[in-house]
Amino acid sequence: MVDDVPARPSPVARALLGGVKLIGRPGELALALRIGRFLWTIPRELEREPMPRLLARLRAASRPRASDAEASLARIARLRQAWLRLAQLRAHDTCYTRAFTLYRFVDPCGGSLRIHLGVEPGIDPGDRLHGHAWVTLDGRILEPPPAVVEGRVREIYCHPAQAAR
Repeated sequence: MVDDVPARPSPVARALLGGVKLIGRPGELALALRIGRFLWTIPRELEREPMPRLLARLRAASRPRASDAEASLARIARLRQAWLRLAQLRAHDTCYTRAFTLYRFVDPCGGSLRIHLGVEPGIDPGDRLHGHAWVTLDGRILEPPPAVVEGRVREIYCHPAQAAR
């Protein structure tokens, strides 16, 4: 005998189709799926591919067009966070995956988009270093990690490289 009770949507379906606030336009479903795949695969890509080549590939990838950079940032952050709320991807919610997602998908609308990597030294001599990543648009930090804002992070890499002053 088959129950007439409708099947409960999966966590992924609930996250992606949770309402108008998440998927604002029909074209956003495809973008949300691309972002989800990116979040799932970027940790392995970071391990396997040399950083300069990976970043060059991300920079060259096509980006969803936006009316302005702020609208693009809000859209990508909203779609990304839906994925990062899922139990399967919660461990991926780091400044690295958030920054790499912005660097891959935000439309800078003619602005200068850069990704930065840095280290935060420990307080005690035996403490481990902590890595951080953040994105800038025309020199303004997007979604900065608190340690960056507080000035505890020393930048060690920027892509594309900033021109010498």
